[in-house]
Amino acid sequence: MAKKNIQDILEKVDTGKFGPKEEQAAKLWLFQLNQNKVLNHSDEKLQEVSDKMWAVIEQQHDAKPAKQRLNQLWFRVAGMAAAIAFIALGVYFFNYKSKTGTNGTNLTVQDVIPGNVGATLTLANGKKIKLSDAVNGELAKEAGVTISKSSDGKLVYEIKGSDAHPNKINTLSTAKGETYQVRLPDGSLVYLNAASSLTYSTSLVENGKRIVRLSGEGYFEIAKDKAHPFIVKTDHQQVEVLGTHFNINCYADEPDTKTTLVEGSVKVSNNQHVSVLNPNQQSSSTDRGISIKNVNAEDEISWKEGIFLFQDETLASIMRRISRWYDVDVVYADGVDKDQLLGGGISRYNNVSVVLEMLESTTNIHFKIEGRRIFVMK
Repeated sequence: MAKKNIQDILEKVDTGKFGPKEEQAAKLWLFQLNQNKVLNHSDEKLQEVSDKMWAVIEQQHDAKPAKQRLNQLWFRVAGMAAAIAFIALGVYFFNYKSKTGTNGTNLTVQDVIPGNVGATLTLANGKKIKLSDAVNGELAKEAGVTISKSSDGKLVYEIKGSDAHPNKINTLSTAKGETYQVRLPDGSLVYLNAASSLTYSTSLVENGKRIVRLSGEGYFEIAKDKAHPFIVKTDHQQVEVLGTHFNINCYADEPDTKTTLVEGSVKVSNNQHVSVLNPNQQSSSTDRGISIKNVNAEDEISWKEGIFLFQDETLASIMRRISRWYDVDVVYADGVDKDQLLGGGISRYNNVSVVLEMLESTTNIHFKIEGRRIFVMK
């Protein structure tokens, strides 16, 4: 396979004249770029990432049958860059506009850095532990359950006694600009997005069911246990599963609660309405009932992989997401159409000015940053 320059590939993607190999290469490049969290892309860094990308592609090309190569390559990047719109509208424009003579908008002298890993754990006795400051190892013991912080930064619960008690309630909460992971006593893994909270008993099981309560947004990878259904309760619905992967977005400032199924099946209930989701389906729950639509589930959970992915999303919705992650307030000028639809995608590990410049490149909206406020103007 001939080695190609990544800039040439992205230019093909931008014009729409690309084949399967170019698409795979661009997605893998974005995956590696995001993993490296490169914020200022020098020519040397771009070439370094490009070289690594081609080494992986050539290795898989030589070692495995074509179909197996494609499946394994896609598995490595699906959560990062599942949509070509993300490549064409987001990363390509921003990273290469300087090379084509287009000058970006000078949003501000002062910038806002992205969020990071962090959360606060509130124990049953009311004690609060700021996890970003806590050392790795055992943090507490409650009713036969050991709570610890792992070497990779997860909160981990392990039942090590027979006196686990359902009334010992813990709450894991993230502030704006924080995200965190928790491994529950049954082995289930939960990713919390910014400005979210998860409440549960230290034993997890209540009346024969595994029950947690969610506010904000969380992605769940549930361990299979037919004897104990797993239930996620929110203010406006509950989701019941036996073992599956799904995402719930239930922020108080959003117009509805969205549940997206990645694999398995889930039952969503809201008042008198009950719906069962299949993979790549999303339910929208309101007081009026539950509606279901088909989606690309990997796109919907791109946040947990460090990606902002906007596909026909309203300006107001996008700015709410930016506000939570960067811990900023958003101020709209008179006449700004908050319902206009925008698209694009970019790493969440960029400073906020980079994200706003990407959005400016796809619309006639302009932004200005002052301290921790973003002004949205026509």
